[in-house]
Amino acid sequence: MLEISHTGAVSVAYSHFPVGELWEPGFERKESKPDFRSDKPVIVVPGQIVMRTRVQEHTALVVLALSHRQNEAPGETWTPLASEHYGPVYTGRMAVFDTMNGPAKPAEAPIEVFGRLSEPGEASLALDPSRTYGVQAWAQGRADSRERFEAASQRDEDGLDGWYEAYAIVFTPSGRQTPPAPALQVSRREQLAARHGKPPLGMR
Repeated sequence: MLEISHTGAVSVAYSHFPVGELWEPGFERKESKPDFRSDKPVIVVPGQIVMRTRVQEHTALVVLALSHRQNEAPGETWTPLASEHYGPVYTGRMAVFDTMNGPAKPAEAPIEVFGRLSEPGEASLALDPSRTYGVQAWAQGRADSRERFEAASQRDEDGLDGWYEAYAIVFTPSGRQTPPAPALQVSRREQLAARHGKPPLGMR
């Protein structure tokens, strides 16, 4: 079984971008802050997989995939970057986001992943929230991206719109977990009663 998302183009700022799980109404938000003091290229926190790039500000192409084959490369030109673990904290809907501006936009051209073309479009993938996943990050162009970016900067300050790195984030089922459940809905009356010890007048 193999599922591949469309290819998104993410605007990278501050040398990182998130692959995040979309929050669902009713679920308690997971506000986790990645430890950017780490030198790891991939940082996993509840609800997010943060990819760290070698160029501070640029465009990167990103595709998500779900595969049941562990350690299978997306192709000959892809280099392994990191292996991590992830467990869904909401309903498992993963998407690629710009560092600052919300969901990634569609790429301008397809990229080849696992022997097929991933066409430009929404870079999103649905995981099973009752499963846990091994996450493998693969990269293209990363080895010399900073050098190519700096060379382009010296040649033409306005000609930096091309992509410098591409990423394939591959999820492989690794175990099971209790699916996250929405928080219990608490009425206004119950909130006030919990805060003040009794419901206010007129709400008894």
